[in-house]
Amino acid sequence: MPTPPRLVALAFLLAGTCAIAAAEALPNRQCGGGVCLATVDASLAAPPCRHADLVLAWAQGGGAMAIECGLGDATSAQPTYVFDRRDPSRPAYELAGVRALAPEALPQLAHVPGEGNDALLPACRKPAPALMAPGELLLTEKVASDNERHPYCYRVLRVATSASGIALRADDGKAPKAGPPNADWHDLAARMTALVAQADAPVLARVTRARAPLRDRADPKAAAHGFLIAGDVVTVLERAGAMAKVRYVTAKGVVIERWIGNGDITP
Repeated sequence: MPTPPRLVALAFLLAGTCAIAAAEALPNRQCGGGVCLATVDASLAAPPCRHADLVLAWAQGGGAMAIECGLGDATSAQPTYVFDRRDPSRPAYELAGVRALAPEALPQLAHVPGEGNDALLPACRKPAPALMAPGELLLTEKVASDNERHPYCYRVLRVATSASGIALRADDGKAPKAGPPNADWHDLAARMTALVAQADAPVLARVTRARAPLRDRADPKAAAHGFLIAGDVVTVLERAGAMAKVRYVTAKGVVIERWIGNGDITP
């Protein structure tokens, strides 16, 4: 009798977790807007990124994840694998020459060079929308510009999560197509997925109340706007007194951020 896919995926994750459990998971990660970035030492890398430093980017409330390999000095040759960490059998993207940036970098990409902020190249076209949606991954690709004064610019790529998987779109309308998952990335994707799960574990909580009200501010007497039910999994963003600000992603990929009582979720 074939092994159920869910059990295969679980064994897949546990194997990766055992290999890294001795070390603190991603101590240098930086999170904001529901997205985290972290660097991983080459000692934890595996083919096709053996001996390469890695950059990870992932949505805490969804499945979108990117692994960027630091192979060589040429950015254009560095491979990046973008996949759904909830289900590694879903379609994925194999890219080259892209890098992951924090969501708050998008407004900086919209600047005009010479206006006092040249830390980043400008976006090739005005980002639309100007802000990242909660949980979207921001990827950029350095390309030649038609501006004689500024020969290079960044194409902006956005990776979103939905119930059916991940989707990548480009601000210039020329997004790459997803393909079948690549077996060459299987072991590395499993190892990094387990590492991310270990790093995120302390901020994940489960709703314990049958019908837990959600509020717009950290006040248990504030009017309720929606509710969660027992068993729903949330990401704890911050705590204030008797309340916790949480992020919840619906089955349709809608991101909700509101306050819930500390007593309504697991510690």
